[in-house]
Amino acid sequence: MIRLRCAVVAAGIALVVACPWAGAATAVRHFEPVRVVSTAATLYPNGSTASGTVILLVMVERTGELGTIQVVRGLPKLTEEAERSVRQWKFEPAKLNGERVAASVLAAFSLNLSLPSPPEPDHRPPTRKTTLPYEPIRITATAPARNPAADVAFGTVTLQVVVDPTGSVSAVEVIDGIRPLAHEAERSVREWRFRPANFDGAPLASSMVVSFIFSDLPPAQCSRF
Repeated sequence: MIRLRCAVVAAGIALVVACPWAGAATAVRHFEPVRVVSTAATLYPNGSTASGTVILLVMVERTGELGTIQVVRGLPKLTEEAERSVRQWKFEPAKLNGERVAASVLAAFSLNLSLPSPPEPDHRPPTRKTTLPYEPIRITATAPARNPAADVAFGTVTLQVVVDPTGSVSAVEVIDGIRPLAHEAERSVREWRFRPANFDGAPLASSMVVSFIFSDLPPAQCSRF
């Protein structure tokens, strides 16, 4: 009887040694992307008549503090205002297996929407040396948004947009903005095209912030970049 028990124990030890994959499940890494907690108003620069989309890659440190801001796509005068706004935002840092880590998040600013915008090329965010195998959302095309009442309503609408693993917009939360403009902003962003965020080689749902700055300038006074 004692010999039988020893044989069973020995067989169990041999199984663990011979099958290293038995504990592989514990190696799975769970990643939660950065979330924007609050934003600040973005103002249309005085004297500017430009329109277009500014795209920024924002590094958020593990403490939640703002790190570097890299310009994926910039426009004269408008990039500076977009950066000024982002520096006032508050963030919830990314988490890896429950621990806070530094990671990036994408922010886009569509300005002076009195004019329709043509589709934009795929803008690949600049690379940053990091040990975290995470790539944020990429914007591959935008769609025009038009001010439904430029003579009476203008200002900023800020949306938090969730892009699912297929690259489709799965949810839009209006962070700030009046109803007529917010409705048009949401309609527009649902027509944008994205490549989803990626972690460890697999797509995952992630969010980004898009601010639409509706101008009261008539189309005849606007220029497009």
